[in-house]
Amino acid sequence: MNIATNGKFINNFALFIDVSLNPELKLGLGACLVVPSSFLEVTPHSIESLKLAEWLMFRRFECTSSTRLEVQTVLWALEDYRNKLTVPGPRKLQVYSDSQCVAGLLRRRNKLEVNGFLSKRTTRLLKNTSLYHQFYEFYDEMGFEVIKVAGHTRSCSRNTVHRIFSFVDREVRKALNVWTAEF
Repeated sequence: MNIATNGKFINNFALFIDVSLNPELKLGLGACLVVPSSFLEVTPHSIESLKLAEWLMFRRFECTSSTRLEVQTVLWALEDYRNKLTVPGPRKLQVYSDSQCVAGLLRRRNKLEVNGFLSKRTTRLLKNTSLYHQFYEFYDEMGFEVIKVAGHTRSCSRNTVHRIFSFVDREVRKALNVWTAEF
């Protein structure tokens, strides 16, 4: 996943992730959208939803919870991004999410590792330990940055990042409704 512009490759990308969950059915849908970082420099109102829709990907998850779904989705998106890389070299990836869990994983890493991924309250292994390990492996390999996006902002106050994130949020909710209607 490298885009050539004037013979040079652009290696800086923004990855937007969001999820939608039906807690009763324990079914969740993850969505991801990768755009060149330069795309974030356009004005919010010049963003074309049709272009974004071409790049938007979904993945279904079963037997999941909200926290688990958020981490499963970021792992799937990071793996997909990594698998599409075609040109070696330095690159920068910014991951945009409204998930408290995903946004806080890097900050919590040292404490989780020191405590052996055990819950303070129960002293049992955390439910999502294997997912957290995978997240940290991706981070060590890729060195991405996680940026917390305020979800559900008023449309008049949206910048380009919020406008793109709002699109992903809206589309993943619609797609989950279509999928769960099958049940």
